[in-house]
Amino acid sequence: MRLTMKFLKVARREYLERVKKKSFLVGTVLGPVLMGAMIIVPGMLFELTPESQVTMAVVDIESAIYNEFTESLQDTLDDGSSMFVFRHVRASEGEIDQVKRSLNAEIEADAIDGYLIIPGDIVSKGEAAYFGKRLGAVKTLERVERALDQAVIGKRLAGEGMDYSKVKNMIRGVKLKTMRVSKGEERKSDFEMIFITTFVFIMMLYMTILLWGVAVQRSIIEEKNNRVVEVLLSSLTSFDLMIGKILGVGAVGLTQYAIWSIFALLASFYALSTGTFAGAVSFTWVTLAYFALFYVLGFLFYASLFAGIGSVCNSDQEAQQLQTPVVMCLVFTILVPMAVIQNPDGTFATVVSLIPFFTPIVMFMRINVLMPPAWQIVLSVAILIMSIYVAGKLAAKIFHIGVLMYGKRPSVREIFKWLKRA
Repeated sequence: MRLTMKFLKVARREYLERVKKKSFLVGTVLGPVLMGAMIIVPGMLFELTPESQVTMAVVDIESAIYNEFTESLQDTLDDGSSMFVFRHVRASEGEIDQVKRSLNAEIEADAIDGYLIIPGDIVSKGEAAYFGKRLGAVKTLERVERALDQAVIGKRLAGEGMDYSKVKNMIRGVKLKTMRVSKGEERKSDFEMIFITTFVFIMMLYMTILLWGVAVQRSIIEEKNNRVVEVLLSSLTSFDLMIGKILGVGAVGLTQYAIWSIFALLASFYALSTGTFAGAVSFTWVTLAYFALFYVLGFLFYASLFAGIGSVCNSDQEAQQLQTPVVMCLVFTILVPMAVIQNPDGTFATVVSLIPFFTPIVMFMRINVLMPPAWQIVLSVAILIMSIYVAGKLAAKIFHIGVLMYGKRPSVREIFKWLKRA
């Protein structure tokens, strides 16, 4: 395939056509906002959700720890009223089934929120059971569990002749502060911030590579259906057209990243000047450079595949069937963050990061968590560049014939014939 400079005109047309749309501006502004909202807002809503009073029946067989348990739950609501209202239900082991049926009926009638069964051997076995209609009040159930822990531990210590109120200060836990060491320098860090930062970055990579890769595919299908491609090919080669579309759409993605980077820079200056969120961000400008690098390489690789798919399809419905395996490769990369983050230099993370379908996201993930050896980064980039060359060459051969084919979608056998003929 011979490449001329006419592809630059196609790239310019594709670029300007997209950046002038209101949807681009809206997506660029709202993209980070929506992504941040999806991560931050659920946690904020969870913390800010007002708590309500809980009416609980406690079936304490053999009166094992009822008094100690209820004394540990003296929480109050914002209005000063007790958060927990208890009702002591005495029952023997043989009466449990009958008591449960009665209490289940009370739950259905909303007379109580739930009931707790404390078996007689809870001190030795450490097991209890809570029954309720609404089990989504995680913070409330955590309080109940902590109160049970304290009551049982107190009983065990009392059995050994020790006072729990004195011992609990002796067994108070230690808060571990974590520091990341990089190039001999220490930096405050923690797993939660590393995970959140990495997750945001890989989601941005995933969404933009998929979004703009599919945009190349749809652009080709649209121009095929409108017969515009026939006019375009009268003045330039099919290879110029394909490369121009890929570069033009890819430049739109880079423009989006540039705008986001400016906002991030301004936000970081504000944070440093006010002390807000100081030290909370777990990335550097080196990370951002790798982010841009792997976006470009990842986009070129996947856009070549999507261009080949678009050239053999006549509608988005047909393309969705063919693009599923390609999309699933991208989906895989956002299913493995925990495995990679926990052991970024392990065999699994290393091997997966060198497979071109997964390299753009997984290798960047490793770089953000724990910088891998330089030879692995260089090797991943080299493999990805070779893969782009191979994918581009195959896509160009398919594009050369398929872009002017209409009607029934070609079979896989026919596509292989095109590759031999082109």
